[in-house]
Amino acid sequence: MNQQRKHWIEQFAKAGYVAKGMVYVLVGVLTAMAAFGQGGKKASNTDALLQVKSLPGGGFLLGILAAGLLGYCVWRMIQAIKDTEDKGSNPKGIASRIGYAISSILYGSLAFLAFQILSGKGSGSGSSSKEKDMLSELLDKPFGKYLAIIIGLIVIGRGLNQIYKGITASFMKDVTGLPRDRFDVLKKAGQAGFSARGIVFSIIGFLFVRAAWLQQPQEAGGTTSAFSFLQTSPFGNILLGIVALGLIGYGIFMFVQARYSDISID
Repeated sequence: MNQQRKHWIEQFAKAGYVAKGMVYVLVGVLTAMAAFGQGGKKASNTDALLQVKSLPGGGFLLGILAAGLLGYCVWRMIQAIKDTEDKGSNPKGIASRIGYAISSILYGSLAFLAFQILSGKGSGSGSSSKEKDMLSELLDKPFGKYLAIIIGLIVIGRGLNQIYKGITASFMKDVTGLPRDRFDVLKKAGQAGFSARGIVFSIIGFLFVRAAWLQQPQEAGGTTSAFSFLQTSPFGNILLGIVALGLIGYGIFMFVQARYSDISID
């Protein structure tokens, strides 16, 4: 691969981390405001994109954000295909690379939605029902219930892995050259962020498994459903606020990755 192409791919990756960080910060801010009674709403990624569109100059900002998300999509797929992190071809490595490919598809669809909102063809309506629609389709198939439960358990596993990263701070190996005077603060932001993200994933997975077991697709849900689950728990608003602030921390750490992560392509 020539140097110019490498340079552009690296820029795609950095722009992607920034765009992903912006989405998480917006989701966290809107949800924290709702939790602490300061307006806002329990927000999804779609809500974050709509919020950007509503800002002064929002169309221009949303266009930049959409391009960044597309860049992240490209980078994740390159990670999956080119094995830029040397995950290898053993079962664990293949699983990691499949995870990168799935992430690429998810953020590619988010970029597509951003472009739709930008063009006025998408309002984000019905986006929260994608988990319900997916489960409905699965339950209509032979052994679909059990396949759905497996999918939900995989999501829970991913969530637990994120929590493990948050507790152990193993994500710090992905960044180099952090200023010493900011190292501890940025590390704590990352720990809060990965832990919060893991909690959200785990709840989404739990809701999916429960809905599949009960064969009630309407009980499945995404990020906003996970937030509602937290809010209806004991000390719900406090828990929701803590998780929302954690997601802001995750967004901040994505900015750190854009600046300090080692993005190398052979």
